[in-house]
Amino acid sequence: MIWIHCGDKSEVITTLSLATRLHEHSEAMDVLVTAGADILPLLTPVPDGIHVVPIPHDSLVKARAFLADWVPQYLIWNGGPVRPILLRCVEKSGLGATMINARNSTLFAGRSRWMLGASRNAVLPFNRVLTADGATATRLIRGGVPREKVLATGPVLEEPMTLSYDANELTVLNEALSARPLWFAASVTTPEIVHIVAAHLTAGRKNHRLLLLITPRDIDSGPDVAQVLREAGFKVGVRSQGDDPEPEHQAYVADLDDELGLWYRIAPLTFIGGTLSAGGAVSPFEPIALGSAVIHGPRKSPHAAQFARLAQAQASREIRSAAELGIAVGVLISPEQTARMALAGWSEITQNAETINQLVLDARQSAEVT
Repeated sequence: MIWIHCGDKSEVITTLSLATRLHEHSEAMDVLVTAGADILPLLTPVPDGIHVVPIPHDSLVKARAFLADWVPQYLIWNGGPVRPILLRCVEKSGLGATMINARNSTLFAGRSRWMLGASRNAVLPFNRVLTADGATATRLIRGGVPREKVLATGPVLEEPMTLSYDANELTVLNEALSARPLWFAASVTTPEIVHIVAAHLTAGRKNHRLLLLITPRDIDSGPDVAQVLREAGFKVGVRSQGDDPEPEHQAYVADLDDELGLWYRIAPLTFIGGTLSAGGAVSPFEPIALGSAVIHGPRKSPHAAQFARLAQAQASREIRSAAELGIAVGVLISPEQTARMALAGWSEITQNAETINQLVLDARQSAEVT
């Protein structure tokens, strides 16, 4: 049993990503995730084998009972305030433990931040403390924590999940489409269809060979989406009707389930559906992880933090209307632009790879030894 505690709402996505990674790479072990009552409802969905339970009340009886019931072999404490009694029990049990995303702002609760020895006592049970910034590392070391225990890694963030694909289909489609400029509108909501049509009309004026790939959020609405595109004057193929992309097609409706990973690998530029109208955005990390640059609208929930990271890295472009989308596609469709954005995005989402790999290795080795 590997135990991950999520101590702050801002760490929910990271916690779920790390729990999934540990579960997938530790088939013989289960993963336990704990959190406070305000965070617990956010920790969904999780695969079978990952247990999500409330963190026990910080009392000696509750702490001992919790450790006896679950018998974890390793602890990763992800952000938020410490629980002194529970962690004292962890220390006495000899349980291997690492703290990640430690921050001054959340690590010390109330007046304890000013108490002598608070820094040292707060992290005493942990073999390593990975801080989200240099200021927290400095505070801990000055407070008496051994320098070799503290590492200022910066925020440990979630890993991108790589979507699956059919390798044979990828080969066939790459051969059919490699000579054409194209962009992909992924998981587009019904109200966004008209915006995508208008944007493609705008972008196509400068590039008559430009192909639109589009996957509707309602996957069964493919024929209806194709009809809207035909009424706008486009020649359209529909995947669910057995059509293959043809040279005369100006738009291709990719309306089969579970093929986003295939189209992200093919398209150099992806518009994230659900960002121009209500409906919820899909993760922008998914296309970035597969080499596709990202365009999106102003509606970024529930992945606002991911979009912010890509924007800071200049790995995405935000638009606010169909007109802006068409102009952006026309500008960004050049291989130089998409390659630059995709590389910047890849560098951003993989910056924690070495740290996360080490966490997974530490947890597995500790559990195996135990």
